[in-house]
Amino acid sequence: MNNQGATMKMELKQGYLFIAFGDQLEYGKIEDIKKELQAHMFDADVDYIIDMQKVENIDSTGFGMIVNFAKKVSVRNKKIVIIVSDEFIRNLFTISQCDRVFPIVKTEEQAKAILKEGWQAEIMIGEY
Repeated sequence: MNNQGATMKMELKQGYLFIAFGDQLEYGKIEDIKKELQAHMFDADVDYIIDMQKVENIDSTGFGMIVNFAKKVSVRNKKIVIIVSDEFIRNLFTISQCDRVFPIVKTEEQAKAILKEGWQAEIMIGEY
């Protein structure tokens, strides 16, 4: 059993902030990440790509962190795209209807294309 906490790495790229999460985005394991994310969010006037490819598990606390971040991004009229390659975690996003609120893709290239071309949500983040 993996007892690791959650991890997060941020990298400012051309036109967007790339935020890569890893390990367990679960209750009791993400407090430090939430604080760090809040401390650094919006340092730059850019769009956001959230990379979930190294996330092993996510619970409602992890979803809440991502949704709250997405709400703050949308208030500033910035775009957010989430990369999820794992089918189990992708299904969790579908069950929670997050895929109707913000785009869920499988690669960084797809995410960059959406930032460039745009995407229409079925449910506005303020209504979620």
